[in-house]
Amino acid sequence: MSVPAFPKISIITVCKNSGRFLEETIRSVIAQTYPNIEYVIIDGGSTDNTLEIIHKFEDYIAYWKSEDDSGMYDAINKGLWHITGDYILILNSDDMLYAPDTLEKVAIHVRKDKLDYYFGNLIKLKDGKLKQVKLFNVNFRQLLLSTHGTFAPHPCFFISAALNKKLGGYDATYRYAADYDYILRALKDDKSSGSYMDINVSKFRIHENSITASGRIETERIKILSKYKYYQQSFLSRKFFYYKLWIYYKIINLGNKYRVI
Repeated sequence: MSVPAFPKISIITVCKNSGRFLEETIRSVIAQTYPNIEYVIIDGGSTDNTLEIIHKFEDYIAYWKSEDDSGMYDAINKGLWHITGDYILILNSDDMLYAPDTLEKVAIHVRKDKLDYYFGNLIKLKDGKLKQVKLFNVNFRQLLLSTHGTFAPHPCFFISAALNKKLGGYDATYRYAADYDYILRALKDDKSSGSYMDINVSKFRIHENSITASGRIETERIKILSKYKYYQQSFLSRKFFYYKLWIYYKIINLGNKYRVI
Protein backbone atom coordinates (compact mmCIF):
# COMPACT_ATOMS: atom_id res chain seq x y z
CA MET A 1 0.00 0.00 0.00
CA SER A 2 1.12 3.57 -0.67
CA VAL A 3 2.13 5.60 2.37
CA PRO A 4 3.05 9.34 2.30
CA ALA A 5 6.30 10.64 3.78
CA PHE A 6 4.44 11.81 6.90
CA PRO A 7 1.31 9.64 7.10
CA LYS A 8 -1.55 11.38 8.86
CA ILE A 9 -2.45 9.67 12.13
CA SER A 10 -6.04 10.21 13.24
CA ILE A 11 -6.77 9.80 16.94
CA ILE A 12 -10.33 9.40 18.17
CA THR A 13 -11.30 9.89 21.81
CA VAL A 14 -14.87 9.19 22.90
CA CYS A 15 -16.06 10.39 26.26
CA LYS A 16 -18.97 11.03 28.57
CA ASN A 17 -18.62 12.78 31.90
CA SER A 18 -14.86 12.28 31.62
CA GLY A 19 -13.74 15.47 33.32
CA ARG A 20 -11.65 13.56 35.85
CA PHE A 21 -9.03 12.42 33.31
CA LEU A 22 -9.80 13.95 29.88
CA GLU A 23 -7.41 16.89 30.12
CA GLU A 24 -4.45 14.55 30.64
CA THR A 25 -5.57 12.53 27.62
CA ILE A 26 -5.78 15.62 25.40
CA ARG A 27 -2.46 17.01 26.62
CA SER A 28 -0.73 13.73 25.75
CA VAL A 29 -1.94 14.12 22.15
CA ILE A 30 -1.14 17.80 21.64
CA ALA A 31 2.32 17.30 23.17
CA GLN A 32 3.32 14.94 20.35
CA THR A 33 6.38 15.92 18.31
CA TYR A 34 5.00 14.23 15.19
CA PRO A 35 3.78 16.89 12.70
CA ASN A 36 0.78 15.23 11.06
CA ILE A 37 -1.92 14.40 13.62
CA GLU A 38 -5.69 14.76 13.40
CA TYR A 39 -7.59 14.69 16.68
CA VAL A 40 -11.34 13.95 16.88
CA ILE A 41 -13.40 13.90 20.08
CA ILE A 42 -16.94 12.52 20.29
CA ASP A 43 -18.78 13.27 23.52
CA GLY A 44 -21.94 11.46 24.59
CA GLY A 45 -23.71 14.48 26.08
CA SER A 46 -21.66 15.13 29.21
CA THR A 47 -23.15 16.99 32.16
CA ASP A 48 -19.91 17.50 34.12
CA ASN A 49 -16.97 19.73 33.11
CA THR A 50 -16.02 17.61 30.08
CA LEU A 51 -17.25 20.20 27.55
CA GLU A 52 -15.32 22.96 29.34
CA ILE A 53 -12.15 20.92 28.89
CA ILE A 54 -12.90 20.31 25.20
CA HIS A 55 -13.51 24.04 24.63
CA LYS A 56 -10.23 24.81 26.39
CA PHE A 57 -8.31 22.80 23.76
CA GLU A 58 -10.61 23.45 20.81
CA ASP A 59 -7.82 24.90 18.66
CA TYR A 60 -6.03 21.52 18.71
CA ILE A 61 -9.10 19.46 17.82
CA ALA A 62 -9.94 18.88 14.14
CA TYR A 63 -13.54 17.92 14.91
CA TRP A 64 -15.70 17.41 17.97
CA LYS A 65 -19.35 16.79 18.68
CA SER A 66 -21.47 16.35 21.79
CA GLU A 67 -24.72 14.42 21.48
CA ASP A 68 -26.44 11.31 22.82
CA ASP A 69 -25.19 7.99 21.50
CA SER A 70 -25.86 4.28 21.95
CA GLY A 71 -22.60 3.57 23.73
CA MET A 72 -18.86 3.81 23.33
CA TYR A 73 -18.58 1.93 20.03
CA ASP A 74 -21.45 3.85 18.46
CA ALA A 75 -19.51 6.99 19.38
CA ILE A 76 -16.30 5.59 17.86
CA ASN A 77 -18.16 4.85 14.63
CA LYS A 78 -19.37 8.46 14.57
CA GLY A 79 -15.77 9.59 14.94
CA LEU A 80 -14.66 7.34 12.09
CA TRP A 81 -16.97 9.26 9.74
CA HIS A 82 -14.95 12.41 10.40
CA ILE A 83 -11.34 11.21 10.16
CA THR A 84 -9.19 11.85 7.10
CA GLY A 85 -5.97 10.18 8.24
CA ASP A 86 -4.01 7.27 6.82
CA TYR A 87 -3.95 5.40 10.16
CA ILE A 88 -6.30 5.43 13.13
CA LEU A 89 -5.82 5.02 16.89
CA ILE A 90 -8.64 4.94 19.45
CA LEU A 91 -7.41 6.60 22.65
CA ASN A 92 -9.71 6.19 25.65
CA SER A 93 -10.69 9.31 27.58
CA ASP A 94 -8.91 8.02 30.69
CA ASP A 95 -5.72 6.90 28.88
CA MET A 96 -2.70 8.77 27.51
CA LEU A 97 -0.05 8.42 24.86
CA TYR A 98 3.12 7.21 26.55
CA ALA A 99 5.57 9.96 25.58
CA PRO A 100 5.78 13.03 23.31
CA ASP A 101 7.69 11.07 20.65
CA THR A 102 5.35 8.05 20.61
CA LEU A 103 3.70 8.80 17.26
CA GLU A 104 7.04 9.80 15.76
CA LYS A 105 8.33 6.31 16.53
CA VAL A 106 5.16 4.67 15.18
CA ALA A 107 5.45 6.63 11.92
CA ILE A 108 8.95 5.25 11.35
CA HIS A 109 7.50 1.71 11.27
CA VAL A 110 4.58 2.79 9.08
CA ARG A 111 6.81 4.43 6.47
CA LYS A 112 9.18 1.46 6.45
CA ASP A 113 6.75 -1.48 6.33
CA LYS A 114 3.50 0.02 4.92
CA LEU A 115 1.33 -2.60 6.64
CA ASP A 116 -2.39 -2.59 7.39
CA TYR A 117 -2.13 -2.56 11.17
CA TYR A 118 0.42 -2.22 13.95
CA PHE A 119 0.33 -2.62 17.71
CA GLY A 120 2.79 -1.90 20.49
CA ASN A 121 3.35 -2.26 24.22
CA LEU A 122 0.85 -1.15 26.83
CA ILE A 123 1.75 0.69 30.02
CA LYS A 124 -0.63 0.03 32.90
CA LEU A 125 -1.23 2.97 35.21
CA LYS A 126 -2.67 2.19 38.62
CA ASP A 127 -2.63 4.20 41.85
CA GLY A 128 0.13 6.48 40.58
CA LYS A 129 2.38 3.60 39.49
CA LEU A 130 3.37 2.36 36.02
CA LYS A 131 4.02 -1.15 34.72
CA GLN A 132 5.10 -2.06 31.19
CA VAL A 133 3.22 -4.86 29.43
CA LYS A 134 5.53 -6.15 26.71
CA LEU A 135 3.87 -7.89 23.78
CA PHE A 136 4.80 -9.92 20.69
CA ASN A 137 3.55 -10.77 17.20
CA VAL A 138 0.27 -12.68 17.11
CA ASN A 139 -1.98 -13.82 14.29
CA PHE A 140 -5.76 -14.28 14.24
CA ARG A 141 -5.72 -17.86 15.53
CA GLN A 142 -3.37 -17.05 18.39
CA LEU A 143 -5.42 -14.05 19.48
CA LEU A 144 -8.58 -16.15 19.34
CA LEU A 145 -7.08 -19.07 21.27
CA SER A 146 -5.75 -16.69 23.94
CA THR A 147 -9.49 -15.94 24.54
CA HIS A 148 -8.73 -12.27 25.30
CA GLY A 149 -7.61 -9.12 23.50
CA THR A 150 -4.59 -8.74 25.77
CA PHE A 151 -1.97 -9.60 23.14
CA ALA A 152 -3.15 -6.89 20.68
CA PRO A 153 -4.54 -4.22 23.02
CA HIS A 154 -7.03 -1.73 21.64
CA PRO A 155 -5.34 1.42 23.07
CA CYS A 156 -2.13 0.43 21.23
CA PHE A 157 -3.68 -0.69 17.91
CA PHE A 158 -3.12 1.39 14.77
CA ILE A 159 -5.18 0.42 11.73
CA SER A 160 -5.06 1.78 8.20
CA ALA A 161 -8.07 3.81 7.09
CA ALA A 162 -8.40 1.44 4.11
CA LEU A 163 -8.69 -1.68 6.30
CA ASN A 164 -11.07 0.07 8.68
CA LYS A 165 -13.30 0.95 5.73
CA LYS A 166 -13.24 -2.66 4.61
CA LEU A 167 -14.22 -3.83 8.11
CA GLY A 168 -17.05 -1.30 8.27
CA GLY A 169 -16.05 0.06 11.66
CA TYR A 170 -17.10 -1.48 14.98
CA ASP A 171 -20.02 -3.80 15.64
CA ALA A 172 -21.89 -1.60 18.10
CA THR A 173 -24.24 -4.43 19.09
CA TYR A 174 -21.40 -5.28 21.49
CA ARG A 175 -21.43 -2.62 24.19
CA TYR A 176 -18.27 -3.66 26.06
CA ALA A 177 -16.12 -5.96 23.90
CA ALA A 178 -16.53 -4.69 20.32
CA ASP A 179 -12.81 -3.85 20.28
CA TYR A 180 -11.90 -7.54 20.64
CA ASP A 181 -14.24 -8.42 17.77
CA TYR A 182 -12.85 -5.56 15.65
CA ILE A 183 -9.21 -6.57 16.11
CA LEU A 184 -10.01 -10.23 15.45
CA ARG A 185 -11.67 -9.19 12.17
CA ALA A 186 -8.63 -7.10 11.24
CA LEU A 187 -6.26 -10.01 11.86
CA LYS A 188 -8.57 -12.50 10.17
CA ASP A 189 -8.80 -10.56 6.90
CA ASP A 190 -7.06 -12.64 4.22
CA LYS A 191 -5.46 -9.65 2.50
CA SER A 192 -4.34 -7.72 5.57
CA SER A 193 -0.89 -7.80 7.14
CA GLY A 194 0.38 -6.30 10.34
CA SER A 195 3.12 -6.32 12.92
CA TYR A 196 4.02 -5.81 16.54
CA MET A 197 6.27 -2.81 17.27
CA ASP A 198 8.49 -2.81 20.34
CA ILE A 199 7.27 0.67 21.27
CA ASN A 200 5.47 1.82 24.41
CA VAL A 201 2.27 3.30 22.97
CA SER A 202 -0.37 4.10 25.59
CA LYS A 203 -0.75 4.42 29.33
CA PHE A 204 -3.85 2.41 30.21
CA ARG A 205 -5.42 3.72 33.39
CA ILE A 206 -6.95 1.12 35.73
CA HIS A 207 -9.51 2.59 38.11
CA GLU A 208 -12.76 1.63 39.77
CA ASN A 209 -15.01 3.02 37.01
CA SER A 210 -13.21 1.52 34.00
CA ILE A 211 -14.97 -1.11 31.88
CA THR A 212 -12.04 -3.48 32.42
CA ALA A 213 -12.44 -3.24 36.19
CA SER A 214 -16.22 -3.64 36.05
CA GLY A 215 -16.25 -7.21 34.69
CA ARG A 216 -18.99 -6.34 32.14
CA ILE A 217 -16.89 -7.63 29.22
CA GLU A 218 -17.08 -11.34 30.09
CA THR A 219 -20.50 -12.24 28.61
CA GLU A 220 -19.76 -10.54 25.31
CA ARG A 221 -16.30 -12.07 25.12
CA ILE A 222 -17.86 -15.55 25.23
CA LYS A 223 -20.26 -14.58 22.43
CA ILE A 224 -17.34 -13.38 20.32
CA LEU A 225 -15.42 -16.61 20.90
CA SER A 226 -18.47 -18.54 19.72
CA LYS A 227 -18.81 -16.31 16.66
CA TYR A 228 -15.30 -17.25 15.52
CA LYS A 229 -15.87 -20.97 16.21
CA TYR A 230 -13.48 -21.14 19.15
CA TYR A 231 -15.51 -23.88 20.85
CA GLN A 232 -15.51 -25.98 17.68
CA GLN A 233 -11.76 -26.47 17.90
CA SER A 234 -10.51 -29.50 19.78
CA PHE A 235 -10.26 -29.22 23.54
CA LEU A 236 -6.59 -30.27 23.55
CA SER A 237 -5.69 -27.71 20.87
CA ARG A 238 -7.46 -24.94 22.74
CA LYS A 239 -5.75 -25.73 26.04
CA PHE A 240 -2.30 -26.31 24.52
CA PHE A 241 -2.16 -23.00 22.68
CA TYR A 242 -3.85 -21.09 25.51
CA TYR A 243 -1.20 -22.12 28.03
CA LYS A 244 1.65 -21.82 25.52
CA LEU A 245 0.72 -18.20 24.71
CA TRP A 246 0.02 -17.11 28.27
CA ILE A 247 3.16 -18.74 29.69
CA TYR A 248 5.27 -16.97 27.06
CA TYR A 249 3.51 -13.68 27.89
CA LYS A 250 4.21 -14.17 31.59
CA ILE A 251 7.87 -15.01 30.95
CA ILE A 252 8.61 -11.91 28.85
CA ASN A 253 6.93 -9.73 31.47
CA LEU A 254 8.43 -11.51 34.49
CA GLY A 255 10.59 -8.62 35.62
CA ASN A 256 8.03 -5.90 34.93
CA LYS A 257 6.68 -4.51 38.17
CA TYR A 258 4.68 -1.42 39.08
CA ARG A 259 6.97 1.50 39.81
CA VAL A 260 6.29 4.97 41.15
CA ILE A 261 6.07 7.61 38.42
